[in-house]
Amino acid sequence: MSAALTAILVLAIGALSAQTAIALVAAGRRKMLKDRLRAAYAEAATPEKKKEMKSLFAAMDGAIRGMSLTSAVKRELAKANWSLKASEFLVMVAMFAALPAMLVLLAYDNASLAVIVMAAGAVFPIIMLKRRQAARKKMFAGQLLDAVTLISNSLKSGYSFLQSIDLVSRELPAPVSEEFQKMIQEIKLGMSFEETVERLVSRVENEDLDLVMTCVNIQREVGGNLSEILDKIAHTIRERVRIKGQIQTLTAQGRLSGMILSLMPVGLGFFLYAINPEYISMLFTRQVGRTLIVAAVTTQLIGIFLIKKIINIKV
Repeated sequence: MSAALTAILVLAIGALSAQTAIALVAAGRRKMLKDRLRAAYAEAATPEKKKEMKSLFAAMDGAIRGMSLTSAVKRELAKANWSLKASEFLVMVAMFAALPAMLVLLAYDNASLAVIVMAAGAVFPIIMLKRRQAARKKMFAGQLLDAVTLISNSLKSGYSFLQSIDLVSRELPAPVSEEFQKMIQEIKLGMSFEETVERLVSRVENEDLDLVMTCVNIQREVGGNLSEILDKIAHTIRERVRIKGQIQTLTAQGRLSGMILSLMPVGLGFFLYAINPEYISMLFTRQVGRTLIVAAVTTQLIGIFLIKKIINIKV
């Protein structure tokens, strides 16, 4: 057994062991906290002591969250609405990295190829997570105008803001209904309105939603006609969508040109390899050729970056 295969086996076994250890530690930590809460509240006799214990446990929870190394992963999973624990996702990344590399080693006994496959396997779940986040953000942005309009009309009908949010969670499709449903559930569980709003904006990462919730928070503090404010925001969102559509139309030629210029060298290289392999192989067998390939890829990436900057017009 080669050293590389041994390392991959150790990585796979270590990933499974890490998942088991994380589950055991989490279960032990939950049991310890429950025991401490039960004992502390049993001994509490006055409201002052209860208040001190609440602040103590709040500080303890903050310390535990600060010690967690998976908080960033939890945030990313929440943005994609994946019902996975952070430990499960990390183990999935390790398995995607280890198992394909192990199969490559067994089939080809090529350590360099196995390392490349391992890197690609580790990146694959992250790419899928980012794609899911992007698709969810796009769908939410397309549904936000309907949500703001429904909330405004509900307020005009005499509903409270929370009742309007609940109506949105029941009447509109996912993902906007799912996100507002999470907000309602968090409020029912005792979380403050400001904190639920902050968590919602953090999950969705939508500028228009941030604007809406900022106006709602200001209105709760100073008062005002919220339905009228939401109507103006809805008009702003509608105009922004219209302008974005015009920009997409006007920049379509630039995007197509960038795509053609990016794919043309690759297609030309495959074509030359098909008709004359010996001629094109000099690029890979000689130092001058390899230098030219590096220079070509570098300038190609610079060109793609510049084209994207030109056609990426923010509204």
